[in-house]
Amino acid sequence: MNLLTLPARNLLSQKLRSTLTVLGIAVAVGSFVALTGLTRGLQDSYAQGVGDVGGDYVVSQRGTYSLVSSSISEDVVGKLNAVAGVEEAAGIVLSIAEVEDEANIFVTGWPDRSFLWQSLVLEEGVLPQGDREVVLGRTVAEALGKTVGDEVLIQYEPFRISGISVPDSVFNQNLAVARLSSLQALLGRPASVSLVQIRLARPVSPEGAVAVKAALAGVSPMIEVSDSAEFAENMDFVKTVDAITSTVSLVMILASSILVANTLLMSVSERVQEFGILSAIGWTPGRIRLLVVVEGVLMCLIGSVIGVGLGVGAMHLVSWLRISAGLLEPYLSLGIVGEAMFWVVLVGPLAALYPAWRVTRAPPSAALRGIR
Repeated sequence: MNLLTLPARNLLSQKLRSTLTVLGIAVAVGSFVALTGLTRGLQDSYAQGVGDVGGDYVVSQRGTYSLVSSSISEDVVGKLNAVAGVEEAAGIVLSIAEVEDEANIFVTGWPDRSFLWQSLVLEEGVLPQGDREVVLGRTVAEALGKTVGDEVLIQYEPFRISGISVPDSVFNQNLAVARLSSLQALLGRPASVSLVQIRLARPVSPEGAVAVKAALAGVSPMIEVSDSAEFAENMDFVKTVDAITSTVSLVMILASSILVANTLLMSVSERVQEFGILSAIGWTPGRIRLLVVVEGVLMCLIGSVIGVGLGVGAMHLVSWLRISAGLLEPYLSLGIVGEAMFWVVLVGPLAALYPAWRVTRAPPSAALRGIR
């Protein structure tokens, strides 16, 4: 017997109890992976989608909570367009709309003849010409079972699908694009836009880009200028969701540590004679305590591996649901897995410390008295 085989044997001898504890750890880790992955996937999807349309900078309302809550007057758009070094300032409307009474997707309105339309690669059909026409991304078109020429209800209003696009980013594959004036009328915001995409005049040097950015920021104290990655990172909505998911995930991991401690305490109380025998044959108190800690670590490691699989499955399930189409996308990285494993491997041994200390409180002679 050694410090690897004996803990494994002890866990297998209590299959139901060990299984329930491992599942508790797995649920905690799975929740951490799923919640963190979806939150960071949301941020990554935003950054890719905003940067996939050919703009150099994004102008939003200062302190905006989310993509759809930003509001900028069209007068400001004109002033941004007049800044030296700016080729075009294209104001866009962006919103989350209910489609076909069963899904929520991002819809955006682009100004006629802006550079944004050049980024739209059509698989079939043409760009919107009329006020009630829209281009759907391939993913959302397939999810809705729609094709060119069909009608789709956006905010309970019929739009004709003029084309199907195949953009690079996942975000834009789930996007519906209409003419700016059409979407402004639908949403009741005729004199404002959500964001402004800035395209700089070519050629542009890094120093020139910095200078133009400063000039753009000086147009109004109510706006904020950033590139796509900065914009996604700075949104208060993403920060809030990240804080909530981190807190919930850590609470669940801490709760799983209670399961580990409870399982080990019950195991220790039932194995007093076993520990007495180990002590009698020469095992030191430190080695016996280490045995209990190793059992806790083993349960945590097994639960973590299962939990990562559960988390990945949960992410794909949530992103597959039509109600969240285009809003949530799976995102898994070694960093997320490492973060989850770190917390569990940290909490697991800590949870095992009290049972490990308690196991060596009784002298070997007292433990051996129960043997007949």
